[in-house]
Amino acid sequence: MTEVKHSAAGFGAIGIFAALIFSVVWVVAASADPSWTFGSDALSDLGVSKVDTAKNVFNYGCMITGVLLLIYGAGKAYRFDGAECASGTLAALAGICLALIGVFPSGEKLHILFALLFFVLIAFAILSAGYADSKAGRLLNAAVCACVLTAAIISIAAVSVPMGEAIGVAGCIAWMFTDSLKLVFG
Repeated sequence: MTEVKHSAAGFGAIGIFAALIFSVVWVVAASADPSWTFGSDALSDLGVSKVDTAKNVFNYGCMITGVLLLIYGAGKAYRFDGAECASGTLAALAGICLALIGVFPSGEKLHILFALLFFVLIAFAILSAGYADSKAGRLLNAAVCACVLTAAIISIAAVSVPMGEAIGVAGCIAWMFTDSLKLVFG
């Protein structure tokens, strides 16, 4: 019996949508709260903003994007083997954590747990994808992975944790977009 794995293009489209949604969420929430400053304030501060629009957009945006990341990751894990499967599984787990960041905003007991788990899981998802991409000769995708991880680590070490977080999340959005394009056109 031959097993047929279907196209992952639909899951790639969901990944692109997730990246675009969170980009809009971040811009809208940050624009709604004039006291929030890029690189000085943590992203999670938007989830406890005194401005209801910023707080609601950020928290619901985390929940929606988290569910989309879960679906994307599960589809990637189903479609691929090896490091790509690991990347998808880790991305799906990171999606659950992202959704829970919206449920448990900053200041709640479980927030820091889910925030740290999100960053660890997504970092390993990116690392796994980079390994698979370099092994398959997709050097541009592998370079995106390396740049995202390097920029986040340098920013945290050299500037500040909030700046590293912001650069890390921006990098995650870029990785999600490029990795999703790989699924759509691969």
